[in-house]
Amino acid sequence: MKLTIALIFASLSITVVYAEIYNYSCKVDGKTYPLRVDDNKNVLEWRGNKYSLTVESCGRYGWHAEGDGTSFTFCTATKGYAAIEDKDGNVQAECNLKR
Repeated sequence: MKLTIALIFASLSITVVYAEIYNYSCKVDGKTYPLRVDDNKNVLEWRGNKYSLTVESCGRYGWHAEGDGTSFTFCTATKGYAAIEDKDGNVQAECNLKR
């Protein structure tokens, strides 16, 4: 009985935390740049610029980024792979989730 009560209290104190900030390493022309997505604030930071985000239907999960006079799509796939795509769907940068 005591074990059952202890297990109930232990399970109540466990909190699931979902990552809302994603850090990627992206390659463009042989150079690597950090990319950061803050899903909570709907902001993507890339090469010194901040872009506002809206959810995009691409890959496993994706965002459409707008700002600094430009826009692009950031699509994620499985196992941490992601890509920056232009309006025609051409990959402009390949990214990997930092773990």
